[in-house]
Amino acid sequence: MRSPRFHNIIQIVFLIFILTGVLSEKQSFGQTRESLIKAGYIEKFTHFVQWPETNNSDSRNTFTIALIGKNTFGSDLEDLFMRTKVKNNTVKITYISSVDEIDNCMILFISGSEKNNLDNILKYTTGKPVLTISDTKDFGEMGVIINMFLEGNYVRYEINRQSLDKSGLKINSLLLSYAVIIGSND
Repeated sequence: MRSPRFHNIIQIVFLIFILTGVLSEKQSFGQTRESLIKAGYIEKFTHFVQWPETNNSDSRNTFTIALIGKNTFGSDLEDLFMRTKVKNNTVKITYISSVDEIDNCMILFISGSEKNNLDNILKYTTGKPVLTISDTKDFGEMGVIINMFLEGNYVRYEINRQSLDKSGLKINSLLLSYAVIIGSND
């Protein structure tokens, strides 16, 4: 019988292979692999983003990630964040269906199913310290702060600089250096 430490090492190595894109498409698990990689990206983004201090006592103990629209992650987000703390806080994943429910989230993942509602969502989040993330073509250009996309067999991301600047969030230059920067005034 192998020790729990051995299983943890195997899980870490496997996650590294997935996140670095070492597994080829023939070795992948299709959509499950893609959603796992994107969930991993969301977790990694939390290490490079600084949210302003808040007076909300609930937010000091819980880091809330909300998903609006169709859940394309399955259980990948819950599985990843049940073992992870963000900024020394436990993570709460919530599923919402309207703009009115966005309150108190630090990250809002906007599903492609919300294309017709995107303007309303962005009107609500613009100027607030909410990291908006999506994985839908053109959502970055429309104002989502971080938009993930496939390039070949790799997941990449773009950052809308104007939306980021309006949010009051600070993103580490290392994260910016690997991004495709859009929405810049330069």
